[in-house]
Amino acid sequence: MLETFVHPYTKTILSKDFEGNLFCQEGSRLDLFKCYDGCYDFSVANPNVKEARNAYDELYARGNTPGLTLAAVTEPWLDETVPWRRTMLDNLGSLAGRQVLLLGNGKSYIEFYFLHLGARVVFTDLSLVAARLARDVFRRSEFFEKHRGQIEFHAVDAMHLPFPDQTFDIIYGTKFVGFLGNLEEFFLEVKRCLKPGGKCRFCDDAYSPAWEALKRTLVHPIKARRKSTSSLAKVRSDSTFGFKEESLVPFVAQCGFCRLVFLPEHFFLRVAQLCWATLLGWDPKRERYARPLFLAMKWIDNRLAKKMWMQRNRLALTWGFDK
Repeated sequence: MLETFVHPYTKTILSKDFEGNLFCQEGSRLDLFKCYDGCYDFSVANPNVKEARNAYDELYARGNTPGLTLAAVTEPWLDETVPWRRTMLDNLGSLAGRQVLLLGNGKSYIEFYFLHLGARVVFTDLSLVAARLARDVFRRSEFFEKHRGQIEFHAVDAMHLPFPDQTFDIIYGTKFVGFLGNLEEFFLEVKRCLKPGGKCRFCDDAYSPAWEALKRTLVHPIKARRKSTSSLAKVRSDSTFGFKEESLVPFVAQCGFCRLVFLPEHFFLRVAQLCWATLLGWDPKRERYARPLFLAMKWIDNRLAKKMWMQRNRLALTWGFDK
């Protein structure tokens, strides 16, 4: 699909060698980005993310993923207990013929649904293991024969994108922006890669005073008792979550976007899910037992939607910028 890549740092157009690897040579310096059966490794260029990359490589190397069906990637977008996914899909607009970049996608495969909607997708993650695993999952899925020419997979550092200017109509990510160190640099890089009129959209949590209080009094003690010593836990401990609209507004002018989109929704439903995940993890087999609880919390959210308290504490967030 993509015929041209650039050096993640210098933005020099990369050449291809006889083995299919990409390279850039300036004087005596040779930068090589290896190709693993069509999957390029660009994130290796940044030694500062080595610890995080190794932690995610370790995580994604565990377990197997069954072959995916269209139903398996369609149902999550229509799940009434996760209504913000529908909000995201509606906000993305028509995906037919759109070039979409997925950042930090890890083991999330529900975005294969974008292929069904007609998008051309570049699936990326910091972890080379994650990118190659996603490629293998796709090849085993029922999407492969029909959509094989619509998707590619690469290991990419989101702060240093190896794509030419104005490549994508949409740049998309879920629960990863909070791990980035310099948001202005990230948004400038995103804007560079977006076509005129393009959009970036992210799924995160909004800042909620009530949730912050709950985390200190209820969730933190639970986490403390179940504290993990894994390398991934150490990487994630430095992340920040809970985005405020007023803290994102300045990036419109600083990075040259047209506008900020900030769509928070629901509180009790999202809190119920976060607490459930803290106690039992995101196990789909267990999660089905929680559906009555989640639906009850959604009903409460809807009943209180117009209350000022609810408007200040809405938690599930769809946000991003338009170029």
